[in-house]
Amino acid sequence: MTKTNKSSRLFLILNCLALGIIAMNLTAPVHEATHLLTQMIAGAKPEVLAFGCAGTVDPTANIGSVFWKVMYTGSAALMNIVIGIILLIVLKKAKLGPLSRPLVLMTTMMHFSMGFGYFLRDFFLYDPNPDPDVQQGDWAKVYENFGGNMALRITMLVIGCIGILLVFYIAYRQAFHFISDNNDKKERGRVASAIYLFPYLLNAVVFTLVELRGPVAQANIESFLIISPLINIFGMIGFFWGYMFVAHMVKPRKENVYYFSPCAEKKIILWIVALVLIAFDAFVLCPGIWF
Repeated sequence: MTKTNKSSRLFLILNCLALGIIAMNLTAPVHEATHLLTQMIAGAKPEVLAFGCAGTVDPTANIGSVFWKVMYTGSAALMNIVIGIILLIVLKKAKLGPLSRPLVLMTTMMHFSMGFGYFLRDFFLYDPNPDPDVQQGDWAKVYENFGGNMALRITMLVIGCIGILLVFYIAYRQAFHFISDNNDKKERGRVASAIYLFPYLLNAVVFTLVELRGPVAQANIESFLIISPLINIFGMIGFFWGYMFVAHMVKPRKENVYYFSPCAEKKIILWIVALVLIAFDAFVLCPGIWF
């Protein structure tokens, strides 16, 4: 491999790592902001907005209605899915460039993973304990509001499973827009590792570490050290399986749908933006904006 090719591959990886950090910052804070705004509409007083949580107190709306039983804690996952659908349409219809296309792809997968992931995970996380203050998980709290209704839980579990399978499908299909020769295993590995594997691993590590400064970690560090890595590892597992399917496990597509390779040029400003976002997350958003 020539020096130029080595540099290009390094820049490709760095660019995709930066895009992955940007995509995460376009996903998790949106989720928490949706919680905050929804609960404020219900008349609750804002308390904190952080990277991994949002807190309010004293709602004044009739949260005993069916609408608020769902939306008070369940709106954020629904918003993730709506945004994911919009981004998927953009991904399919819009003319996107070598930087914007992988960014939209990553952000689409993250929103779908977060939204559908709550439906899937909270089926198992729901605890029939009657005290809602100890209930963990956005949709586990929704299930609590409906008395743990099994039909509702199973329905959302099925939707969650279908949604996560959709993430796997998107990851596999969309990767080939960046692969010029579907039968070239090395190229498939380079592309899949750059847009899926490396951002997945980096985000799992970085956002576990930066959230150590967050309210959840400060409240119960022992629980956080178990739960947060699991959420960061399994919450975006579609990225890992996208890499595995494209690079190793699934027979490549016969049809060539290549658009162009992800940007492999030196993009220092992009790397700076990613570092600034990490610093902002670590020192401002993760400790929380308190009201």
